[in-house]
Amino acid sequence: MVAYRDKAHEMKRLFTENGFEIVYDKDEDQPLSDGFYFTIGYPGFTGEELLEELLYYGISAISLSTCGSRRQGLRACVSLVHPSQFPELEARLKVFRENHPLK
Repeated sequence: MVAYRDKAHEMKRLFTENGFEIVYDKDEDQPLSDGFYFTIGYPGFTGEELLEELLYYGISAISLSTCGSRRQGLRACVSLVHPSQFPELEARLKVFRENHPLK
């Protein structure tokens, strides 16, 4: 079984290589370790807008606002994503980026 840390590390790589940003990367001044979930944002989108748009690409998460955060973005959970699904996730993220090019 692949550890959450390893899955989160790979999923974060897939998202960031396709223009997403990690919203919470530090706890005060210490880097956050990879684990059960991580946070992402995409330039030009509020958390709610990004959530709605990613659903069209078969990617789900929860908005950070539902977790009490004032920052814009999403909370992505790694627990139910199997490593065999990473190629499909990567393909969907590439299409998302093509459809939402960064300026």
